[in-house]
Amino acid sequence: MDKENNNLYWQSHQYNQYNLQLPNFESIPQGCVWVPCIPDFSTNTYIPIYNLNQTLSFMPNMNSQVANNNKPKISRGGIRTVSWKENEEKLLGELVNLHGLKKWALVAQEINKEFHEGNEVRKGKHCRERWHNHLNPELNKGEWTYEEDIYLLQLKEQFGNKWSIIAKELPGRNENNVKNRWNCLIKKAKQNPEMQYCSPNTIAAVLIKELCEEMSHRNG
Repeated sequence: MDKENNNLYWQSHQYNQYNLQLPNFESIPQGCVWVPCIPDFSTNTYIPIYNLNQTLSFMPNMNSQVANNNKPKISRGGIRTVSWKENEEKLLGELVNLHGLKKWALVAQEINKEFHEGNEVRKGKHCRERWHNHLNPELNKGEWTYEEDIYLLQLKEQFGNKWSIIAKELPGRNENNVKNRWNCLIKKAKQNPEMQYCSPNTIAAVLIKELCEEMSHRNG
C-alpha cells in the first residue's frame, strides 16, 4: 500500500472506530465557512465550537455601536488619520502657553470642543505628541552634529534605553529624535560587512572613535 492510500486508510480507520460519518465534501456548496468542531460520541455527530450567527453576541460593545449608529471608540493616541489643521495647531500652542505641559487632557478637551463638536477626536497623548514632535519652537529639526552624535552614543552606553533621560541631555532633541538617530547610526554602521554581526554596544564604541577622529581632522 502506497503512502497516500495508507494515510487515507488510517484516517478512515480513526473515524470508523467511533462510528463517525465522514462529511461528503463534494456535496458541500460553495461559499460555506468552515468552523472548528468537536466530536460528540454519544450522537455520532460533530458540534461546532461557535456559531457564526451568534458571533456578535460575544461583542456587546459592537452591537450597541451598530444599533446606535455610533462610531467606535478611538485609540488612546487619537484618530491619527485626521490631519491637524493650521487653526488647531495655533490653538494648541495657545493652550500650551496657558495650561503648561501637564494638562494635556484639558487641552484635548478644548480643541475637540472648538473644532470637532465635542467629539473625542483628539486625545491628550495625541496633543502632547503633536507639540513635542512638531510644534515646540525649541525643537531642533536640523542636521545632527558630530558632537551630538558622540554625546548620544555615550549617553546610550550610560543610560541604556532610557530615551527620555537621554533627550533631556540633548537640547532641542526629543525622545523620538534620539531614538531614531541611534537606530540610524547603528543601521548605517552595519552596512559595513566587518560590523554586520557586531553587537550595538561594540558598534557604538567604534563609532565614537571614528567620529572623534573625523571631528579632530575637521578642526585640525
